[in-house]
Amino acid sequence: MIELPVDQVRRLADARQDVQDFLGLAGTWTEQHLPAHAAAVATALARALDLAPAP
Repeated sequence: MIELPVDQVRRLADARQDVQDFLGLAGTWTEQHLPAHAAAVATALARALDLAPAP
């Protein structure tokens, strides 16, 4: 069991959202600059970050 104060839990949730936002921005960038590889890059990033691919 890990006990954390509420403010630290909020920071963890914020960090997860930041990483999810990064994944979305990276997906947009790859669509613009690497359209033939955008899906593969998004999938690889999501896997590396242990997140679902951004819609």
